[in-house]
Amino acid sequence: MAVIGGASSDEGFDDCFPPRAMPLAPPKPKPHARRAYVPPAECRAMESLARTLEKAATPQACAHLAVALLAHVPADMLQLVLQELDRLMRRDFIAKLPLELALKVLELLPAVDIAQNVAVVSRQWHAVAMQSYLWRRLFHRRGWRLDSERWALYCAFPRIADASRSLLHRSVAQIAEAFTAASPGALAPAVASRSSLYALEQRLDFDAARGLMDTSAPITTMDSLAAATAEAMAFMISPRDRINAALSRSPAFRIAGAGGRSPGSSRQLRPAALAHSPPLPPRRSPRLPHSVPAGRRPCARPVDWRSIYAEHHRLQANWRAGQCRVDRWEAAHPESIYCLQFDRENRLFTGSRDHTVRIWHLSETGSQITQLATLVGHAGSVLTLQADGATLATGSSDATVCVWDLKTCTIQRRLQHADAVLSLRFSDRWLVTACKDRVLHVWRRDQDYAHAFELAGHAVAINAISLHGDMLVSASGDRTVRLWDLATRTCVRTLDEHTRGVATLDFDGAYIVSGSSDRSIRIWNARTGACERTIANAHADLVRTVMFDRTMDVLVSGSYDETIKVWSFSTGTLIHKFKNVHTSRVFKLMFDRTRIVSCSHDRSVSIIDFAADLPHARLLV
Repeated sequence: MAVIGGASSDEGFDDCFPPRAMPLAPPKPKPHARRAYVPPAECRAMESLARTLEKAATPQACAHLAVALLAHVPADMLQLVLQELDRLMRRDFIAKLPLELALKVLELLPAVDIAQNVAVVSRQWHAVAMQSYLWRRLFHRRGWRLDSERWALYCAFPRIADASRSLLHRSVAQIAEAFTAASPGALAPAVASRSSLYALEQRLDFDAARGLMDTSAPITTMDSLAAATAEAMAFMISPRDRINAALSRSPAFRIAGAGGRSPGSSRQLRPAALAHSPPLPPRRSPRLPHSVPAGRRPCARPVDWRSIYAEHHRLQANWRAGQCRVDRWEAAHPESIYCLQFDRENRLFTGSRDHTVRIWHLSETGSQITQLATLVGHAGSVLTLQADGATLATGSSDATVCVWDLKTCTIQRRLQHADAVLSLRFSDRWLVTACKDRVLHVWRRDQDYAHAFELAGHAVAINAISLHGDMLVSASGDRTVRLWDLATRTCVRTLDEHTRGVATLDFDGAYIVSGSSDRSIRIWNARTGACERTIANAHADLVRTVMFDRTMDVLVSGSYDETIKVWSFSTGTLIHKFKNVHTSRVFKLMFDRTRIVSCSHDRSVSIIDFAADLPHARLLV
């Protein structure tokens, strides 16, 4: 583990968003200078004259008289006059407007101005500037989003959010092994029961497993132990559905204020209480929070939008400054790792030269990965993969594509090709595969993977493809990038400004980013075909992998020169360079708002985590 970057992510930011423990106290208003003494009789006479003039004279005449009077005021008294004029000119619109209108006005200002300037004007302005509604509006105005399901889960079961400590992310074999090691005689029919498994779960600190298993039947064999954990294992496929089930029926669930127990206080439960829990509901459980029956809705604490905004701001500053933690796992596979993918459920899939695919769980903290399963089905190197929900597709040098059912970890379909499959992508309708035979094969997922048609046009092997709706982009060693329309089965345009073979690309429907053996990265407008930006000599060797996100204004690339670089998508300028993440060629990377995950010829998996010190950053989408 290593730390890369400076000591501070954004200088002066803590003044903008101080910790909640030390709220920003508005300064006391400075007292006005004391007025010179004027006898009461003279004051009454002047006020009477002013009222008379206000009734008899026009505003222009009153202003002319005031200017004339100022000409006879001594210089040392003008300061008092100016202070009084300043007071009369001010209008405290925050105090005079309804709160809703005041918030509408303030949300037009930059967040930094609100925190640094508005909040220090007065106590009343400070109270309005700290309104959660205001910061929620500012948060969404930036295009940021909070995963409401994960937030509800975090509030109801804080410890279940990190499933790396959970029984739900352990394979049957691992559970059985741990069960036997912890309770060697527990498999005897006389003493083995689900309550014994509950006791084991307490010893192994598998807190999230409570309430997820039916505890009525005894466990007498290893097979019955496997059956007891099968439902919990399904959490690996769809964690949110399983958590919905837990929330809707778990005896560990408590309403705040009911019995004085908080939603997460399950340590006082006993096996007897679990023995009377009803069976698991079907998998079609609605999504959080609506799956919780009426009267048992979790009392999730309200979102502190100001803190969430501050964390997102710091996260962006960490990206700009390269402030991160790098975690590396050596020998994740026995041989080179060619491809990977991770998703919102913290599942990581890796494909290797050892012919296997491994499934891992990434902890919420990012500091640990736990192997969940190893899939064996190819006779050659696994060169490409894609996972979505319970479906995983893998392509190999053995000229086959395997479509896996992750619920059972078995192969549903095996699609034969004429040569090695170098890349694949699928959507709800299509599965597209790219081969060394220079042909794109298109399959219909909605028709049981029936072969639909082929697309030919590249002169040599197709190295990478990307699919967005019916639009497909392919990159080839023939130095071209081609854009295809699957609906019409035609090539829409050919992009040919690279001087050597194109090794990688990414496509979001509007823009294409390509990386080449000529060491350059090019950004193309998919609608016009124009190359809008070129990053020449982006790396010292072949650019092997690229990915971009326009909402983050980030482009990340990995190369055979063993480096990973972060660029600004809009300007093409280098933001940061990571040199010691891998010790050999970088084959594949993927990133989200909080981290970059990469694999290499050195057999390792590395995570560059920009949210190591931000507890709620994983809740952002």
